[in-house]
Amino acid sequence: MPKLTIDNLEVTVPEGTNVLEAARELDIVIPHFCYHEALGAVGSCRLCAMMFVDGPVTGLQMACMVEAQDGMVVSSTDPDAIELREHVIEWAMTNHPHDCPVCDEGGECQLQEMTVAGGHGVRRYNGKKCTFTNQDLGPFVQQEMNRCITCYRCVRTYRDYCGGTDYGVFGSRNRIQYGRFQEGTLESPFSGNIIDACPTGVLTSKPFRFKTRLWDLQEAPSICPHCSLGCATIPGGRYREVQRVKAGINRETHGFFICDRGRFGYDHVNHQERPRQARVDGQPVAVAAALTAARERVAGMAREHGPNSIAFLGSSRASFEGSVLLRDWAAATGSQQLVYEAHQGRDHAARTLAARLGEHGRSLEDLRQSDLIVLFGADPLAEGPMLALAIRQAVRNGGKVIVIDPRPVELPCAASHLPLAMERLTDVLTALAQKDLHAFDNHEHAFLENLSEQFDSAQRPVLIGGADLLGGKGVDALCSTAAQLSSAECAVGVMTMLAGPNSYGGALLAGDGPDFDTILDAIQEGTIRALVCLESDPFREAMDPSRAQAALGHLELLVSFDATPGLAAQRADIFLPTRANAEMAGSYMNNEGRLQAFQAVIDPGLPISETGAGNHPPREFFQTTPGSAPEADWWLLAELLERDTTLAALRKTIEQSDECFVGLSAIDAESTGLRFSAQGSLPPAAEQDLLQTGVTDALKLLAITGPVGSHWLAHLSSPLAATQPKPYVVLHPEQAEKLGLSAGDRARLTTHFGHCHVVIRTDEKMVNGLILAPQLWDTALEGMVPGSMLDCQLEKEGKA
Repeated sequence: MPKLTIDNLEVTVPEGTNVLEAARELDIVIPHFCYHEALGAVGSCRLCAMMFVDGPVTGLQMACMVEAQDGMVVSSTDPDAIELREHVIEWAMTNHPHDCPVCDEGGECQLQEMTVAGGHGVRRYNGKKCTFTNQDLGPFVQQEMNRCITCYRCVRTYRDYCGGTDYGVFGSRNRIQYGRFQEGTLESPFSGNIIDACPTGVLTSKPFRFKTRLWDLQEAPSICPHCSLGCATIPGGRYREVQRVKAGINRETHGFFICDRGRFGYDHVNHQERPRQARVDGQPVAVAAALTAARERVAGMAREHGPNSIAFLGSSRASFEGSVLLRDWAAATGSQQLVYEAHQGRDHAARTLAARLGEHGRSLEDLRQSDLIVLFGADPLAEGPMLALAIRQAVRNGGKVIVIDPRPVELPCAASHLPLAMERLTDVLTALAQKDLHAFDNHEHAFLENLSEQFDSAQRPVLIGGADLLGGKGVDALCSTAAQLSSAECAVGVMTMLAGPNSYGGALLAGDGPDFDTILDAIQEGTIRALVCLESDPFREAMDPSRAQAALGHLELLVSFDATPGLAAQRADIFLPTRANAEMAGSYMNNEGRLQAFQAVIDPGLPISETGAGNHPPREFFQTTPGSAPEADWWLLAELLERDTTLAALRKTIEQSDECFVGLSAIDAESTGLRFSAQGSLPPAAEQDLLQTGVTDALKLLAITGPVGSHWLAHLSSPLAATQPKPYVVLHPEQAEKLGLSAGDRARLTTHFGHCHVVIRTDEKMVNGLILAPQLWDTALEGMVPGSMLDCQLEKEGKA
């Protein structure tokens, strides 16, 4: 590793580190604008000038463009370097307005910091400034173009890193402008990252605009709850509401950026219909009384009907600590009816992954370095957008991407696509493992033979699967194929997209217990009489919601712990309000088995915007904070079990009782997390057939996860409401032509759920003969649970 001297201080840095980063290791601030660790160096702003006094490079150089080498002697305080930086920052400020008091960037403005660091404090230019007309870039990003210093960071983030195509740079010299060719909503699902990337107030968050000065925000490191990847975030709150989320940094997972769902999907914390009051038999009670009622009624049911008359249902949304305590409550009751996912396919996929992943697990950082990525039944932009961004970085580094899927999977990079029916995905995996492709037609055979050859030459291949389409059997085949294709020289990696932030943790804790369909059978038979739900809504999340609702109606006791306004929370005999993840400390285990901690940002309570009816300060005062009853899921369960209710003590107890989780008490919210090698148990062998209605001449419909509108927490967030599409279905153009349909037509879709009106979309990259329908909450397509196959009919109505 090279050793160099900067301002008379020695530092040793890894190979490939530039001098700007080396100076940062010594806490020496070198002014800069265009450089960003994720984007790399281009040397365009000319602000990071340093004098290279001795060594392989000498003279005045841009620090971001020079790689640190052994023996370098560098000065940031050389008079020539200081003078150049002063001139450069003065040029950058020539057209910049004096509007800091009303700028939303004030408080974390890199321009303010670098102007001071660059030595510029007096404006000498008295001429006419160059001004621009702002563009409307949609519901997420606010543009104030007059503040621009032309650092190019936004374009490099949006186009180069994130793969967007509808935002760029126009003009020349001092007429440079950034934006779209025409006004309109930014199309990239990563558009919000230009807010973080912009060092000035040109691009700011529109939902957060003029809400709070940044120095008044309460912030803490957290984990995004919207998928299973475990991206680090930094929520900011004030006045008892979460007001914004920005990207945290975790080099092992998402890196420096996050998706728009993670950035703008925070409003579920503030939702007006969020239940905040404990209830027993429909009557509001104190939390302590509800806990006592839950403890006594569950114990009474166990005494009267046996411990297995009570089932316990966890969730991928629950914290890892809360999930452990749910297992402990089941064990204390004597019940073996414990499951952590209401959706059978997702449950089987998660448990199979936890049992089979082993050394084949890969992080997003590993994925960014991969030279061959093959996706089987995985749609990253819908199931975990930052996975798509990691795939793009692999392509930028020279990797290749293959997609095998019945859906028209979109990626922000080049990829080869083979459309295959969902039920054939497992066959392809088996054939690749055994190198036996005789069962495929000519086109498929040639495609898969080429893929097999690429595996032979790849150095860092990764197989990616999706839980919705693969299920338990498919994930088992994915892991088996990776094992068989691996060699001593080249290990094949595996990554699987799961349902939520703690799906993997729940799968480890589930053991070999039953799946939720088995529990529904027992409820209908009368052997299970009570159900405890932790952050779960089985009325909507089960593989067949209509069957689940019919079965759950037979329960004698329903206990629900939740922070969202689901049906289980509404119908529960005993309800206990929990905190959202921004209101509590805890941890999640992501889809590679990495346990990551998060901290509380705000305490729960009705936002002042609600209690004051828009007025501040409020005109009414209370002895307790309105809406402050919710507690952390683990705190409620620890209190119910009469355990120590401090998080540190709880984590130590978990470590002591299960050696698989040693290290839990040491995890830190600002670290990259701790990857556990614990192995779970395989799910029950029997897996139900996909749902059918028995109509022989019907069309086949596959319910899928859509990029927008299919995710429960995101659906509850008002900033994302503007992006919610109207109900639609997707067909192959040839299938649409057979039905007399074309893109844009309105049609009537009939399934066993009933009739609904949809808009027709077509895509030639999908499997012909199949209809795709996304689950869209609070619409007629709400019952389209991803991964289920239905019979349907589709009839034309007219143009949308």
